[in-house]
Amino acid sequence: MSNIVLECKDVFKHYELRSGPLEVLKGVTFKLNKGEMLAIIGISGSGKTTLLNLLYGIDSLNSGEIKIEGQEISQMSTEEFRVFRQGHLGIIFQEFYLIPSMTAIENVMAPLIIAGKSEELALTVAYRLLERVEMIEMANKLPHQLSNGQKQRVVIARAIANTPKILICDEPTRALDTALGDEIMDLIEELIKKEGISVIMTTHDPEMAARADRVLIIRNGQLVEEKIQDKKSFDFQSAKEVYQRSVDAEKMVTTETKTEETSGKKTKKKSK
Repeated sequence: MSNIVLECKDVFKHYELRSGPLEVLKGVTFKLNKGEMLAIIGISGSGKTTLLNLLYGIDSLNSGEIKIEGQEISQMSTEEFRVFRQGHLGIIFQEFYLIPSMTAIENVMAPLIIAGKSEELALTVAYRLLERVEMIEMANKLPHQLSNGQKQRVVIARAIANTPKILICDEPTRALDTALGDEIMDLIEELIKKEGISVIMTTHDPEMAARADRVLIIRNGQLVEEKIQDKKSFDFQSAKEVYQRSVDAEKMVTTETKTEETSGKKTKKKSK
């Protein structure tokens, strides 16, 4: 039986703008294994969030393949994928997206109710999950009464309510300070060990990415380097240098192009 739970193969994504197509992902290929934490690092605009949106079905790819547990998701209808996603995927967005008018426990119950569970079962499961993320005492608090760290714990409980095989995390520690970020990462690692959940996480924070089992670096829609080492020996300094060199090279090309365009405009004016 294959140990691969998610596979992206030659994934392309572009958006049509008035000025022409904007290419965001340009042939992304990688695999996620069972019980693995995979981190994708890159600056804003490099395509990290777009990739996760494709995995969760928020957006659709232009070409390529995305397989989850061997099933090609682009071949599913909207309804088929909605049902499939409920039992296979959980997601943590950059923002908390807790429903303001609902208490912590009601927010965790919501995906269970949507999935067709009875209110009684949803309540039981939600209490158990809040206890697991050490938020049982705040179960009846509204989101505005919670700290950022507490909100993120509720978000994690909500994300795993339907026992997903894969947890998708879009910069899960972005709104947290270092200490709270470490607590959240501890919690995610615990879920991997106890539940066998696989995690794919985007981040721009090398310290958070260093806790992953595997790290991919994405730049301008492409994976520019891959390191597969144990967590302690991951050479982040080297990885950052590789990433920075590619960014600097792009800036140089852009500057040269602008200089040529400016020079061309001046020449045209003189000829007139």
